[in-house]
Amino acid sequence: MNASEVGAAAPDALQPAAAPGPPATGQAQSGEALLVATDLVKSYGPVKAVQGVSFVCHPGEVLALVGENGAGKSTVAKMLAGAVTPTSGTITVEDAPLASGSVRLSRRSGVRCAFQELALVPEWTVAENLSLPDGAPLRGFSQKKAISAASALLESLELPQIDPRALVSDLSLANRQLVEIARAFAGEPKLLILDEASSALTPPGVEWLFARIRELTARGGSVIYVSHRLGEIAEIADRGIVLRDGGLAGEFSRGSWTDDELISLMAGRKAERFFPDPPARTDDSDVLEVEGLRAEGVHGISLTIGAGEIVGIGGLAGHGQAELLRALFGASAATADSWTIDGDPVTRLTPVRGVRRGLGYVPEDRKKEGLALELGVGENLLAPWFKAWQLGGKPRLGRERGWLDGVLAALSVRTRGPLEAAGSLSGGNQQKLVFGRWMNRSRSVILLHDPTRGIDVRAKQELYGAIVDLAKQGVGVLWFSTEVEELVHVCHRVLVLYNGQVTDELAGERLTADAIVGAAVGATGSIQTVSAAELEEAARHTTTRSSR
Repeated sequence: MNASEVGAAAPDALQPAAAPGPPATGQAQSGEALLVATDLVKSYGPVKAVQGVSFVCHPGEVLALVGENGAGKSTVAKMLAGAVTPTSGTITVEDAPLASGSVRLSRRSGVRCAFQELALVPEWTVAENLSLPDGAPLRGFSQKKAISAASALLESLELPQIDPRALVSDLSLANRQLVEIARAFAGEPKLLILDEASSALTPPGVEWLFARIRELTARGGSVIYVSHRLGEIAEIADRGIVLRDGGLAGEFSRGSWTDDELISLMAGRKAERFFPDPPARTDDSDVLEVEGLRAEGVHGISLTIGAGEIVGIGGLAGHGQAELLRALFGASAATADSWTIDGDPVTRLTPVRGVRRGLGYVPEDRKKEGLALELGVGENLLAPWFKAWQLGGKPRLGRERGWLDGVLAALSVRTRGPLEAAGSLSGGNQQKLVFGRWMNRSRSVILLHDPTRGIDVRAKQELYGAIVDLAKQGVGVLWFSTEVEELVHVCHRVLVLYNGQVTDELAGERLTADAIVGAAVGATGSIQTVSAAELEEAARHTTTRSSR
C-alpha cells in the first residue's frame, strides 16, 4: 500500500512538533507510557547531533522514527539502547531511569536493539552470537547448549533456513540481518528498537519481520521502528515522529499523511517528483554482451546492456543476483560462451582489469567490500584509480580536489571534507561514497547491488538522479534492487532471476511490480520449489504496500 493510500490526509494532517501525547489510532494498548524520553540532547564537541527531543511510546505500540540521514535518528536510537550516553535529558522505561552508556544494563531493563550496521562477530557461529549478545567471556561456555538454545529460538521465530552451526561470515547479508534481529527478539523484550533493521531484507523478509513485530505488540511489547522506507512506515507504525537537523520537526499518526507531506516535513521544503523517468536512448550500440555465463550460483545467463540503458535485476535475494554482479566485475571466477565489453572480448577478468575496461561496481556490503573505514573520504573515493597503493603509496588529494568536491556536492555527502575518516560518516553517506567513486570517470558499465539500501528518501532521489545522469552519458547500468518500485519506475527493462537463471524479461506495459514478483517466485513452471509462505508473502508485498 502506498503511503498516500493509507488514508485521506487533510492539509494539516501532519502536526508540527508538540508535547508528546498518546497514540491517536487506538491500536496500541491503553495505559501509562512504557518509554518516556524527555529533552534529549547529544553533543559531540560544538556539534549538537540531537537537541531537545521528547516523546513517549506506549505498551503495544509501534512508534516510527523518521528523518533524513544525519537528522539524529540513529543517535536517538542508540541513546535508547544504552549505547550512547545523552549529554542531557532523561529516559525512563516503566518509570525507572534507563542506565546510560551500557547496552548490557539496558538489556536488563528489557530493552533490545537491532541496527543496520550489524553488531555480530563474523568469526563466531550463529549459535555463539545468539548466546553471547554482550560479547561475554567464553569461560564455561557450552557449545552444545548454545546450539540447542539457538535452534529453539530460530524455530520459534520461524527461521528454519538458518543453521545455528554456520559461521556468521559465511551467511548472506540478508541472513546476517535476520540473525541480528533474532538476537533482539530473544528474551521477550519490553522495548524493541529496530534501526534500519529491514534494510537488507527482501520483501518476504520484511513481511516476516512485521509478523514478529505484531506478535510482540499483541503481548504488550513496544517497538521503536526507524526506517527510510515510507511504505513500511505506512504498514506497521501506529504513530511516528519526524526529526530534522537533530530536533523534533513534527509527529503523525496512522492514516494522517501522504508521502509528499512526510518528505516535505523531513526535508523542510516541498517534495519533488520521487522517481525520474529512464532517459531516452540515443545510441543503439551494446556496451556489454555475455552468452552462457557460468559461475557459482549462476547457470548459463545471457544478457546485453546497451549504451545509456538501465537494466534492472529482479527476484528474491539469494537466487544468483549477487553472484552475477560479482562475476561480471571479475570478483569471482566465471566462464562464458562469449563475453564482450564495448565489443572487445573478455578473458581472465579481475576487478583491476574490470576497472581498466570501464567497469564500476557497487557491492552488497559497503563495510566489508566497498570501503576502508579507517581511511579518509577522499582516499575512498579515489581508491580504484591509484596503482601506487599497491606499492604502499597514497594519492595526492590536491590533484583531484576539484573532482572530489564535485562528487561530494552532487550527492550531498555530509562530511567535514576529504580528510574525514569514512567510518565516521552515517551509513547513507558511506553508501554515497561507494557510488560516487564511479561518477565522471568514463565508465562503460556500472554494476549496482541495492545501492539505495538504508538511505533516506532525499538521498534516494539524489542517487536515482545520478544513475539517470550516468545513463544519459552513455553508461550502461545493471541494477539489482530489493525495492521493486525502483525497478518499475527507473529501468528500461528488468531481468528476473530465479535459481541462477533468467526466468523472464519485462519491459513496457509488462513491467509491473506484480509481474516481477510473479516471475521471482517461479511463475515459469518451477513454482512448486518455492515455499507457500514465501509465495504468499511476496504476493502480499505487491498488493499491500509500496517499497517507498
